[in-house]
Amino acid sequence: MSGAKPMFGTEKLARLKRVLLHSPIESLRIITQANYKYHLFNNVPHVDLYLREHEQYAQLLQAHDVEVLQVRNFVHQTKDLLAKLPNLPYLHDTAVVTSKGAIISEMCPGTRAGEERVVKEALTNIGIPIFHEFESHEQFEGCLILSPSTLIIVDTERLSPSTIERFFAKALDIFEEVIYVEAPQARRFMHADMIFNRISDDLALYFPPAFLRTYLVSRHERIEIDIKAYLKKRNIELVAINDAEQQNWGCSFVPLEPKILIHYDISLNDQTKKRLKQRGVQIIEFHPEALLAGGGSLRCLTLRLWRA
Repeated sequence: MSGAKPMFGTEKLARLKRVLLHSPIESLRIITQANYKYHLFNNVPHVDLYLREHEQYAQLLQAHDVEVLQVRNFVHQTKDLLAKLPNLPYLHDTAVVTSKGAIISEMCPGTRAGEERVVKEALTNIGIPIFHEFESHEQFEGCLILSPSTLIIVDTERLSPSTIERFFAKALDIFEEVIYVEAPQARRFMHADMIFNRISDDLALYFPPAFLRTYLVSRHERIEIDIKAYLKKRNIELVAINDAEQQNWGCSFVPLEPKILIHYDISLNDQTKKRLKQRGVQIIEFHPEALLAGGGSLRCLTLRLWRA
């Protein structure tokens, strides 16, 4: 319908309406004792249980009125890649969907190379335009949206500093500012959601030791900031998690809507859960077993397409 509002975009932390998932029916069995580390898995998955838990997660989303789309229903030209990409379920790393279109990652060489091609085709066929995609020689696996005005980019081992520098100007076509974080180059901080995640417009979880240096980047200047002090001025409270929680994906959850989270039940300790409950946060818990083999969270498994 002419003039209709696009049904995609996740800048505003509103009710989650639509997501993209991928159940690795074709590819999960290629993970073996000899290659699981190459494929970035923690161990060899129990295939049937993994797929069952993945389906249970999809059903949980649907039970909360989230429309769940499956990658395999929206790809044709890249369908043959589904059998070759066992990390494709971790769609969060491959794209960020804004109201201007998707920012498509350029996955690192190795086991994840090619995922961006599948995701680009799926999003295009769903009807989501591509706002930006990186060149094949670049390296950029994901970023985080803080608000309609602010993007967060964390310099992890899965991003190239030179690629980040080139991307700032493009990001500032959508966002007024970029918070740029220098983080330790370690696998446990592989993606930005391992150290930060928004809960509501005034609350977020974070892991302070990973914020080595933080900068605020706009079209006019770049200044170093203290992340906690800066966000406090914007009336955003940061709740810190500890080392064990960070390694159990403490920051990597799926906000269903402000202050309602879907999260692994193993990720946060009782003290943190109590602090969040005191701030009006509800956690819908999901217990993982076989999914843990992939080394990712529910958020990693979820490409959020639309909030409204």
